[in-house]
Amino acid sequence: MSVAAHNAYRSEPVGSLLRPDYLKQAVRQYEAGMLTAEELTAVQDRAVLEAIALQEACDLDVITDGEMRRLSWSDPLTCSLAGYTRNAQAVVPFTSGQTQTVARLPAVTGRLQPKTNLPLQELRFLRQHTQRPWKVTLPSMTYASVLWVPGISEQAYPDREEYLRDALTLMREVVAQLVANGARYIQLDAPRYTHLVSEAGRENFRRLGIDVSTWLGEMIALDNALIAGFPEVTFGLHLCRGNSRSMWAVEGGYDPIAEQLFSEIRCQRLLLEYDSPRAGTFAPLRFVPADKVVVLGLITTKTSELESETVLRQRIEEAARYVPLERLALSPQCGFASNLPGNLITEEAQRQKLALLGRLAKEIWGAR
Repeated sequence: MSVAAHNAYRSEPVGSLLRPDYLKQAVRQYEAGMLTAEELTAVQDRAVLEAIALQEACDLDVITDGEMRRLSWSDPLTCSLAGYTRNAQAVVPFTSGQTQTVARLPAVTGRLQPKTNLPLQELRFLRQHTQRPWKVTLPSMTYASVLWVPGISEQAYPDREEYLRDALTLMREVVAQLVANGARYIQLDAPRYTHLVSEAGRENFRRLGIDVSTWLGEMIALDNALIAGFPEVTFGLHLCRGNSRSMWAVEGGYDPIAEQLFSEIRCQRLLLEYDSPRAGTFAPLRFVPADKVVVLGLITTKTSELESETVLRQRIEEAARYVPLERLALSPQCGFASNLPGNLITEEAQRQKLALLGRLAKEIWGAR
């Protein structure tokens, strides 16, 4: 299928779905040595089949495997490559408005080398069990950049630049293997770009020794290098402000990054969080080039309350003032479970939101 055909997708999840309780229990048992790897895989297979059935029943144009084989959205980087230590000293603050916590990020502590191509495992099972179009989700190079931590990572790499050269080379191999095995739509998850819209996020970067005046351009170049040379593939870029247990990391509109990022990134689809005032207005969409589709993340995954169809239609009409309706699509603002515990939302609410997504997209844009 051509890139142009992929850009006709009007409804899609961002990536993850809520992990069933039986899967969470199986992971705990595996970590305690009570299940074998093969037994855990069988449980994951069951969860993926249920995720496929749910998305197909909701009539989504493109689906994922629900990320049921992951502990975190970032596993395609930190589990596919050896050299990372989990839960190092670097932290990202999260808030719900009332509750605050921190997420401890991995750090590179050894020389990177191939380990296991996790998204390739996901792809091979997914494509065997659906006739729907599907996509693969990967962390953008922006996430890799923050895993070089001063005082920790010098033992493996003397500087961030040398580390990122290795990370780029190895992640391009991951992408090449995905493409060779039939991937035609790959989404790069890039919540770190939006750290630049927030002083709190910029301060997070400064603590890691990142120059916030040059980082945006450097990261766009790295992400463009990651996806270069795969003309048959549609690439999407997903932006949000953090998503962990219904909390977020930063707030602010896209205005400070929109002109440069939207115009220079070589992805064909921009999946943009727009479920709350934290994301700002649609005005930055005026910088989206005519060859890109904007996927409006208007349906929240952070709470169980179901969106008003009337309000969603109004919001889509507002966005269409900046990007024509034929270049718009609809999605949740992020995944339902960026980590194993997932957001504070019920499975029934998840189903209702996905059903609303599939139905409303068909009503507005018609069936594919």
